[in-house]
Amino acid sequence: MKLISFYNNLGIDAFAISAVLEKAEFLTFPRLMLILPIVAHRDMVRQLAHGKFRVIGFEQYFIEETRYFYNFAERYRAGLAPTVNALQLLNEIGCLEFRADGAAIATPMPITAAMGNRAERIHRASSNIAALIAGSADVFYLNARIEL
Repeated sequence: MKLISFYNNLGIDAFAISAVLEKAEFLTFPRLMLILPIVAHRDMVRQLAHGKFRVIGFEQYFIEETRYFYNFAERYRAGLAPTVNALQLLNEIGCLEFRADGAAIATPMPITAAMGNRAERIHRASSNIAALIAGSADVFYLNARIEL
């Protein structure tokens, strides 16, 4: 996958974090940092958005879909600054509130048809993304080969 700088923008980043946080209600900072690298992979989001697909847990998904994680560490590094910017925007507009170890949803961002197909696909995938990052963040980081 080629990283394209204009594929994501602050609006879609903030919406993605808000949609996943709405399903999870609260996420720690290490888990919040995993949302945009997932959203940056078109095929992964397409699969997670499919109506009949359900994520059981990260380990099983990782074993079955290893091909989606070959460049996850690169996507993670590319998504650090956009994640921080999106979190700051969501905080400023009152959609989330920061807590000592993470963030909680205050008011979810509404989705409209004007946001486009990609936002709709992310919204449909948000439950599965929340389930994917719900397990141990340490296990996710280790298996995705993310070096801090």
